[in-house]
Parts: sequence; C-alpha cells; structure tokens
Amino acid sequence: MTGLIDIHCHILPGVDDGPKEVEESIAMGRLYATVGFRAVVATPHCIPGTRWMPEISLIHARARMVRAALEAEGVALKIYTGMEIALDPLVPILLRQKRLLTLANGPYLLIESPFQQFPLGWEGLLADIRGLGYKVLLAHPERCAGLAQKPSLVDDIQATGVYVQVNLDSLAGLNGRHAQKAALLFVEKECLHCLATDSHDSVRRCPAMVRRTAEAVAAVMSRDNLLLLMKTNPERVLLGQDLKAIDKEHTAVPVKTRPRKWFWFK
Repeated sequence: MTGLIDIHCHILPGVDDGPKEVEESIAMGRLYATVGFRAVVATPHCIPGTRWMPEISLIHARARMVRAALEAEGVALKIYTGMEIALDPLVPILLRQKRLLTLANGPYLLIESPFQQFPLGWEGLLADIRGLGYKVLLAHPERCAGLAQKPSLVDDIQATGVYVQVNLDSLAGLNGRHAQKAALLFVEKECLHCLATDSHDSVRRCPAMVRRTAEAVAAVMSRDNLLLLMKTNPERVLLGQDLKAIDKEHTAVPVKTRPRKWFWFK
C-alpha cells in the first residue's frame, strides 16, 4: 500500500513519551516512508494539569526541526501538527483560550480515551467540545478497560456523533484480547473511521507494525475498508471533511465468526 496517512503518532523529539532525540524521529520517518506512508500528523500528548501540556510554539518548532532533518536525509514524509488531548473538563476552556492544536490546523480534535473508565459526564463534555464547532476524533477507545466490562459503551460512543480512531495493533491483537475484542466490536457496529499506528519509537511501538499486520487485517476486513481507514478518511481529516464509517458488508468474513488466531503475530 502507498499514500497512507497516520493521523496519530508521537514523532516529535523531546515533547512527551516519544523520541528523546531527533535521530529517533528520523528513524521513525524512514520506517514510515518504507511501509507506504506519505504523511503523518504529529500528536504529542496534552494532559491538562500535568507536565505533558506542551506549548503550541514548542510543537511547531519541533515539527520544523523534524521536517528539516527528514529533508536533509532524503526522506519523503510530510509532517503535520496536532495534539492527543486527554478527555478532561478543562478542554473547552483551553479551546477558548486557543491553547490546543487541532489536527493539521483543521476542525478535527484528537481526543484521547481514558485507559480505565470514561469520566462521569463524558457525553456532555464531548457535546460541549462539538458545540464549539470542532469535529471530535476519539483516539483508541478500544483500549479503555471499562469497555470490556460494559460493551454497550460502544453504542453510547456512537450516539454522541463523534468519529472513532482505533489503533492498528489493537485490531491485530497486539494490545491484548480485550482491546482486540473491543476493536472488532467497533467494526461490527460500523463505528470505525480511522486506523492509526500511535507510534512512539522506531523499535517497539513503531511504523513497522504496518508491514506485519495490515495485509492480514485487510484479508479479514477487506482491502477497500483498510484503505478507507488508513488513506481516504485520514485525507478527509486533513481537508476538514466528514468521514465515512467502515462498511461491514464489505468485510471478507463476518465479524462474529472470525477466528481470533488470525490476528496474532510475532
């Protein structure tokens, strides 16, 4: 596959738990180009009230640094900016204060799902964010432990009208059985709009996972759906356009009957 776009990654050096040095960013960039990506959106963590709340000026500066370094190395990869913003009551306030970055300077916000439980009143919080004129792309909700205990949370998420981004390695079973099961539930409910790598380095949580997992996932959900989630819809994010959900009717095998072993890789 070529022309892919990763709308969620941590490629900027010295900002969060991604690369510490620009050399690691270059290594990630090389991997991205090798496995077929033409662009990524750098989305460092933004967690209100913590040390991981980078200034917009810092993100832009590090993005310029990485772009220059990749160009000097002959790596053809476009770098857009954004943030992975924790789902927090302060988000609407910070948006009004212009302290948060959208994806590629468009209308989309990448909002990070909590890893344990969605907070009380989360539906209203997402409604408030959307009420300010933003489109919400919810990052890796399949990794929320609460979803394993309450699968109907997928219906609740769908009812809010937000878009959903699942991590590719979750769908491939690399984040554990519960995350994989939840990811497949988003497919079954046709509530899935983007797949992303959420890469943090060039070794473990890295773009190379695409080479190991994408074709196997395509064999199950269909290549058309895979391209929709990793190329067409991410392009629409960059353009600020509405996204199309996965079409379950075009999956290669009915979701409920898929053997789990198809998704486990070494």
